[in-house]
Amino acid sequence: MNTKLNLFRNTKLLIVCLLVCPQMFLMAGEVTLENSSLRVSFDSDSGAITRLDDKTSGWTIERRPELGVSFRLYAPLPHRRYNPVFGPKQHAASVEKISDSEVRLQWKDLASENGGVLPMILTADVTLTNDSLIFNTTLENNSSLPVETIEYPYLGDLNPPSRDSSLEARTRQKGSLQPDELYPHFRNEKGYWGVNVPTKMLEPQNSDFCLIQSTSEGLSVKTENLSPYRVQYIFEQYPGLLSGPTAMVPPEDEISGLTVHQEFRVCHFVFAHPNSTVKLNPVILRRYTGDWHVGAELNKQ
Repeated sequence: MNTKLNLFRNTKLLIVCLLVCPQMFLMAGEVTLENSSLRVSFDSDSGAITRLDDKTSGWTIERRPELGVSFRLYAPLPHRRYNPVFGPKQHAASVEKISDSEVRLQWKDLASENGGVLPMILTADVTLTNDSLIFNTTLENNSSLPVETIEYPYLGDLNPPSRDSSLEARTRQKGSLQPDELYPHFRNEKGYWGVNVPTKMLEPQNSDFCLIQSTSEGLSVKTENLSPYRVQYIFEQYPGLLSGPTAMVPPEDEISGLTVHQEFRVCHFVFAHPNSTVKLNPVILRRYTGDWHVGAELNKQ
């Protein structure tokens, strides 16, 4: 009798919760865009990319949902320049599937590290078209603070196609596409005194794209230069390397109780004024089959 009574009470409580607070249950889970080439999923609560698959080759570019990151933003204070807004500390105001090929993400009232809650709205429209993901992003800065940089899109768990494969980044520098190894070696280019983990901030010269290239496949990250501001391609290797001289990346998912993963993000130096609205240059992520020559030819087109 008591068991039946408890079951009745629990069922009644569940019905009341569904009627009063349905958003509690709708927010759990993911929103996914998918076609014959790509599959991308977004966390319904944070708006972070939780998975990115190249269905043509089987390459899982973003693998572990728990490592997904939505964005990063810097809004310096008059008395303290270090005032970041970290995506993992935000909740998305909405993650809405507009159509079978488009998702709209929005974050409001951003919690900063040292300046409290900022009246800002960041909106991203992500469209899946053939082999490409297109990110169109707008910042509504309704605060009295400037915004120097916005880092988006953001991959919190960039993976090579397999443990045995390699991965490198290529950007145009000094007239040619220069390679920079990401895996299985990752050399810190910022000095141990300036960063907490091995970091590459690629400074492309007259380059609007970065190739993330494996042996026979790659991911092109192209920035459409509609506004004349600077862009950086940033890679970070967590929690570090097996040794400095070898620059070898730990091959396991975990080392000494710490998660091994590599982050990649596009940094937009927007320098948005207080009380202004800024549209970021569109970013196009495009998968391709072949070596870096194929990726370069795609961007020429």
